[in-house]
Amino acid sequence: MSSGAKVVSHIIAEVTPGVTPVGTWDTLRLTGNALTPTVNTQVSDEITDTRLSQGSVATSIDIGGDLTGEFSFGTFDKLLEAAFYGVWTNDVLRVGDTRHTFSIAKGYTDVGVYGLFKGAHVSTFALDIPSDGKITATFNMACLDYTDGTVPIVVTPNAPTTTPFLSNINVGTILVDGQSLEGVACVSAMTINLDNSLQTQRCLGSDSLGPGAHIATEAAITGSITLAWSARAYTIWKNTFTRLPIAIVFPITDSLGNKYTFNFPAVEVDGELPSGGKRDLVEVTLNYTVAKLSPTITRLAAAAPAP
Repeated sequence: MSSGAKVVSHIIAEVTPGVTPVGTWDTLRLTGNALTPTVNTQVSDEITDTRLSQGSVATSIDIGGDLTGEFSFGTFDKLLEAAFYGVWTNDVLRVGDTRHTFSIAKGYTDVGVYGLFKGAHVSTFALDIPSDGKITATFNMACLDYTDGTVPIVVTPNAPTTTPFLSNINVGTILVDGQSLEGVACVSAMTINLDNSLQTQRCLGSDSLGPGAHIATEAAITGSITLAWSARAYTIWKNTFTRLPIAIVFPITDSLGNKYTFNFPAVEVDGELPSGGKRDLVEVTLNYTVAKLSPTITRLAAAAPAP
């Protein structure tokens, strides 16, 4: 019998994709680890002297799944770097072409079963900022190989981060084209989605369970923003027709003063005219797509208290 409270996850950056390095692992703060190998099969089409199935054969194995967590400062910086295929440079992250892979250990510690996922790429990333609730992050991972056993994989890992997790009230002033939306077009919810459009390359003669390679193609960045319907919201919505990009900037600051600033310098918006009943608040949901210019995330750690 196993408890979900006893499923622990650890991560270490790889130098060579699919090869677990020697070093100290980090402990992940997650609400869910859905990493799993999935065997793809094909059933036999043989005709014999019986109507019974002639069984199946394994044709490939997909290895991956979602890592989900409550967003907090510094906790997912390595995974964000991998999602953006970028590098934190002077605490600024933008979309690039640098591949980052990890080995991820998943341990069912109360029953002594341990799985190791190698060559883990971030396929997609999603950040959900609700109108009332916790900010959540989801990293969909695509892996190259998998092993398991009954011996613990990770010994004496780094302790998890302790920064407070974030909620909708941690979002600061939202600027559109440099102008605040406070009091003129209340924002009630936002999402951010990044899809690296990974393509899986299958290779014959490989000793690993998974594919030969995962190759990133287009970085498709989309999302949504929900606004109270107003004259200002109307002018933003009108860009649906002109395709004129808008710029969106907003900070997320935790109770200790640690801050991420998200900057989308050019996004195109699409949306329908809102509707509602006489007892409803009228809101418009605009879907946006990043166009040509990379968004950035800037991190700023809170100053240490004076001794």
